[in-house]
Amino acid sequence: MTSNNQVSPVIRISRGERDVSARATHLKAASKKYLETTIERKQMSTTTNFKRIALVAVAALGLGVLSSVPSQAVINADSLTISSATAAQTTAETFTATSATATMSFLGASNDSVTVTASLVSGPAAALPSLRLVETSSALVDSNVITGAAGARTVGYATAGNTAAVIYSTSAGAAVSSAKFAVYLSQGNDKTTAPTTAGTYVVRLTPAAVGVGPLVGATAQTITITVTAAAALDRNMSAATTKAYIQATNTDAKLAAQDSTIVALKTAGSTNAAMVANIAVTQLNAAGLAATESITATISGPGVLGANATLGSVVPTGRSLVVQKGDYIGVFPDGSTGVGTITLTGSTSGALISTKTVTFSDIAATKYATPTIAATDSSVIAVAGTTKVSVLAQDATSNLVSGLVGGTDYWAYSSNTAVATVATYSFSATTGYGIIVTGVSAGEAEISFGNASTLAAATIKSAPIKVRVGTAVPSNVTVTLDKSTYAPGEKMTMTVTILNAAGLPVVGATSYANIFSATGVTASINLQSGTLPTGTIADYSNTTNTKTYTLYAPVTGGKLDFTYTGGTALATANQVARTVSVTVADSGAAALAAVTALATTVASLRTLIVTLTNLVLKIQKKVRA
Repeated sequence: MTSNNQVSPVIRISRGERDVSARATHLKAASKKYLETTIERKQMSTTTNFKRIALVAVAALGLGVLSSVPSQAVINADSLTISSATAAQTTAETFTATSATATMSFLGASNDSVTVTASLVSGPAAALPSLRLVETSSALVDSNVITGAAGARTVGYATAGNTAAVIYSTSAGAAVSSAKFAVYLSQGNDKTTAPTTAGTYVVRLTPAAVGVGPLVGATAQTITITVTAAAALDRNMSAATTKAYIQATNTDAKLAAQDSTIVALKTAGSTNAAMVANIAVTQLNAAGLAATESITATISGPGVLGANATLGSVVPTGRSLVVQKGDYIGVFPDGSTGVGTITLTGSTSGALISTKTVTFSDIAATKYATPTIAATDSSVIAVAGTTKVSVLAQDATSNLVSGLVGGTDYWAYSSNTAVATVATYSFSATTGYGIIVTGVSAGEAEISFGNASTLAAATIKSAPIKVRVGTAVPSNVTVTLDKSTYAPGEKMTMTVTILNAAGLPVVGATSYANIFSATGVTASINLQSGTLPTGTIADYSNTTNTKTYTLYAPVTGGKLDFTYTGGTALATANQVARTVSVTVADSGAAALAAVTALATTVASLRTLIVTLTNLVLKIQKKVRA
C-alpha cells in the first residue's frame, strides 16, 4: 500500500522548478533589499556618529560643571526679607540710616553662593537702585574666594545701580550665611549720586542661586521708595523763610527790617520820580537757603507796578509782572484813589509769599478823624511838659491824605493857650499828622484840627481832645486794691495815687517823699509775700499817674486791714490815719461750708429715698390685694 506521503516525480519536478524559480526571485529581491538597507544603514551610521559626538561633548561639559560645584545639590533654608515695603529719600541723599534694608540668608556648603539683584520696576526717571552692605558676619560679599583673588567687600561697599551683589558661604556645616544690604536709589548707575527727580519709584529685589540649582524658599521682594525734593536743593521760595519789605518812595527796602505804612497821593506819573513805594524780596527756600525762583507781582485796586535791579531806574510798566531775583518792585499811582494790594507769589511754585498795601488818596482832605494821644504819652502833662497829639486827614472815601503841610494845608488849635500851646510835629502814615502840646499852667485845654488858620474860619475840623496840665505838688493820697475778697495766697494789686490840691493826680515828678508817715502802709495779717509802700513813693508814673504794688494774700483767712497815715508832704488836713479793708476767704470755713452743704444734700436725698420706698410698699400691697 502506497503511503499518502509519497509524491509523484512529476509533481516533485514541477515543485522543484517552482522552488528554483521562487529562490531565484527571492534572491533577486533580497539582493535589492540588501543594497537599499545597506545604504540606509550607512546613512544612519553617519548621523549616529554626529549624535554620539554631541552627547559626548555635552557629557564632558556636564562632568566639568559637576566637578566644579560642591557636593550639595541645592541651597537650603534660603530667604530674602526686607525691613519695610516703603522707604523715603530726598534728592540730596543716597544711602541714609533710614533706608529700607534687605537680608539674604541661606544654608550652603563652603563656597556656595547666591545673588541679590535690585532692579527698577517703575519710576519717573532713570534712577537705578543700589545695594549697600551694612552687615555681614557669616558670609563673604563679592569675594573671589574661589579663584583666590582679592578678599571680601567690607561694610559700606555698594553695588553700582542695577548690579547684583554676590554672597558666598564660608561654612561647611549647617551654619547660616547671611548679609544685610541697604536699598537706595542713585542717579543712573552712579551709586554715589542722589536721584535728581522727585517721585515714586518701585524697586524689585530678585534672589538667585549660583551654580547649585534653584532657590528653595527665597522669593523676590518689592520696595516702594518715595523721593522728595531736598529742602537744601529746593529752588522755590518758602513763605515761611522768604522776607519781603515795603518802604516809602526811594528808601531802600533791601536795607529795611520792617514794613512802612504807605499813604500817597493819586497823581500818576511815568518816571521814577512818581514812585511812592518800593518792595524788596529776600528769596529763601524752606531750608533758609537762597532760592532762585522768579516772583510774580500783581496789584489789585489802584496802582501800577514796575521792576528793575536798580532802585533809581524803576518805572511803571504794568499791573502784573514776572520779577527776576534781586530786582526791586516799584509801586506807582494811576490817578485813582483807594487801597492797592500787591500780591507776591512764586512764579513756579505758586506759593503766596506776601501781600503789601498802598493807600492812594485825593490831594485835599475832606474830613478829620478824632485826634489821639501817642501811646507812649499821657493826656496829663506838667507845666513845661509835652505830649504828642495826632489826627488822620481823610478824603471823601476815608483814605488817609498825605502830603499836607502844617500851617499851609492844616492847622492845630488850643482852646486855651494860657494852659497849653500847640506846634506842628510830623506826619505818620499810621497816626496821621502830629503836633506837640506844651503845658503852660495848670488847667485844661481842648486840642483840635482844621483847614484854616483859625478854628472859627475852618470849614473842615476835627472833634476836640482834652489835655490837662497838672502840678507836681502833692496834697492827698489814696490807696486802693483790685478786689474786695481774695483766696489765701492770691495775688493782690495795690494802687497808690497822689493827688494835688484840686483832687487830681499829680504830674511832673517820678519820686515823692513823705507821702506816708514813717511806718508807711501796714497789714493786720502777715502777707505771704510782697513789699508794701513806704513813706517815699519812687518810680511814680507820669503816664498812668499812679504807682502799683504786687502783693500776695495771707495763707490764713479773715479780715485784712491795710492802715496808713498821710505824711508831712500832704496838706495838714490829709495827714490822718486811714484803713482799707479786704477779706481773705478762710479755707477751713470754706471746707466746713462745703461739708455742711453736702450733708444737707445727703439728708434731702435720704428723705426722697424713704418717700420712694413707702410708695413702692403701698403699690405692692395693692397688687397683692
